[in-house]
Amino acid sequence: MARTKRARQNGIKPKTLSAQGLVGQRGINLIERILLEMGSRWDPSGANEVGIDGHIELFDPATRVALGLKLAVQSKVVSSIRHEAEEFSYSCSSSDLEYWLKGNIPVILIVSDPETSQAYWVWIQQVFKDWKPNHSATVKFRKSRDQFDMNALPALIQASAPAQGLYLAPKPKRETLWTNLLHVDELPPIIFIGGTALKSAGEVWNVLNARSIRPKSGWILWEKKIISFEDLSGDGWNEVCDPGTVEGFETAEYSESQDSEKRKLFVQLLNRTLRTQLYSRLHYWSDDDCFAMMGDERKQSYQSVKRASELTVVSNFETTSKDGRVFPWRRHLAFRGQFRSMEDAWYLEITPTYRFTTDGEKRDRFHEERLKKIKEIEGNRAVLSCVLFWANFLQPEKGLFAEEPPPIQFGSLQKFELEVGIEDSKWKRNDPQTAAREEESDAQGLLPMELPEENQI
Repeated sequence: MARTKRARQNGIKPKTLSAQGLVGQRGINLIERILLEMGSRWDPSGANEVGIDGHIELFDPATRVALGLKLAVQSKVVSSIRHEAEEFSYSCSSSDLEYWLKGNIPVILIVSDPETSQAYWVWIQQVFKDWKPNHSATVKFRKSRDQFDMNALPALIQASAPAQGLYLAPKPKRETLWTNLLHVDELPPIIFIGGTALKSAGEVWNVLNARSIRPKSGWILWEKKIISFEDLSGDGWNEVCDPGTVEGFETAEYSESQDSEKRKLFVQLLNRTLRTQLYSRLHYWSDDDCFAMMGDERKQSYQSVKRASELTVVSNFETTSKDGRVFPWRRHLAFRGQFRSMEDAWYLEITPTYRFTTDGEKRDRFHEERLKKIKEIEGNRAVLSCVLFWANFLQPEKGLFAEEPPPIQFGSLQKFELEVGIEDSKWKRNDPQTAAREEESDAQGLLPMELPEENQI
């Protein structure tokens, strides 16, 4: 302190740091930090720079191999951008623009606010490709589009790559892929076949209904025989089948058979059995070949992979005509199921869909139009949530008061672990329609109350 005071008294100007220089360096530091997170490098211009603060050299983040691509950078610190909304403008000097545009290396302008770690960029040669000295030198930034962060690498490559483009290998990332294949854990061990004199399914049902018999398993009528998982020699079936003709076969003789006729019969039996065991819980619509939730408007809980969630299973809506008439209609969560055999195992392929009615029973006249619309707007998260819901719904009940296990017992959805995953955020960043569809999907109530985290659904 005494030395500084004496220097002032002697008229000597003390050494100080330039405030402008400090601010500018903080902007450079922010750029370098982001580039390091991106897996690329920053090379400052140093002394005597005349409009280029440094250069970016791009690297493949997966292999850390240099791509042979470089960009020139002009950094500008503008603290006022923290107060801007979605869009803001920045005016370049005409001399800077003329200098940047006459070079043979791509130039990007990065405007930043180090205090808030905000940074936005534009490619000068693209924004000012038709620029003349008497034209405007103002750049318009859009925050959601022009953010300079680690996800900007693909766009930076596009700005610096040759015309034919450049391919980058996926960044190593372990990822779980969920399928819509629900494993069949257990089936009845025996398939029963018995001869019958009845000629149609209607005649069989007449006999069963007259005896007040509600089969627990499905059955099919084939070449004067009844095929079922249910013991056809038991009480009630003796008026349908000749007890002396009933035989039992191991289920594996059909489920593992290479004979196309046997496999076809087995799939038919699985389909009929699924309808039977879901009879009291869902309505099967033969015209749409789907199972649908019935009843009044409600949400229903289910267990996703990470947490308990809720999904709207029945929704009420109203449409008002031009003359003031009100037409109510309902949307029912539904699914189509198809049994498939893969690698010596059986699965139920779950395809989520919807059923539209006017009153919970009658098919809505605009069913096809409404279904087409909802399929257009629902995103991947909505579809996956529905698959998880149905997989959970079809699990056998557990606990002290659980009913007798159903004939077909389901396990877990098939999933695969991949060593190389897809960065979903980067795909969405380059496809604004994806975000728009998800927003509309949210508005239509297609998503659960609590969405799972990315890659943790």
